[in-house]
Amino acid sequence: MTTALIGMGSNINPEKHLQCASQDIKQYFSDVAYSKVYQSAAVGMDGDDFLNACCLLSNVPEKKELLKWLKCLEDKYGRDRSKGSWKPRTLDLDLLMYGDDILDDDLFRYAHVFVPASELVDLTLPVGKDGMLLEVSLRL
Repeated sequence: MTTALIGMGSNINPEKHLQCASQDIKQYFSDVAYSKVYQSAAVGMDGDDFLNACCLLSNVPEKKELLKWLKCLEDKYGRDRSKGSWKPRTLDLDLLMYGDDILDDDLFRYAHVFVPASELVDLTLPVGKDGMLLEVSLRL
């Protein structure tokens, strides 16, 4: 049984988009656990605050098929990929872990990813070379 940890975010009508995406995910996957939803400032772009959460899926398909399904779900809710990725978005779904493999260590240095993910899987706090905790501001 393979599991996957998905990071979820939105800063365009975020309540609606996260709720709708969560319902679609529950319909597609039989076993899903969700973190709490957190609000954070947009990182690396100008725009409204994001709402972020994570979900842990069990019995997922092969990684390539799962990634394709996540992109289709983003498209369903109007994700605009033109002119780069650093702009406001209706829905952002990132595959953070597939099985025991962490796919992008850098994402976990941000509180908007680390905090909700740590509700679902055991994680070690990300620390920089200088020993300082790496994170962005997060409003609970």
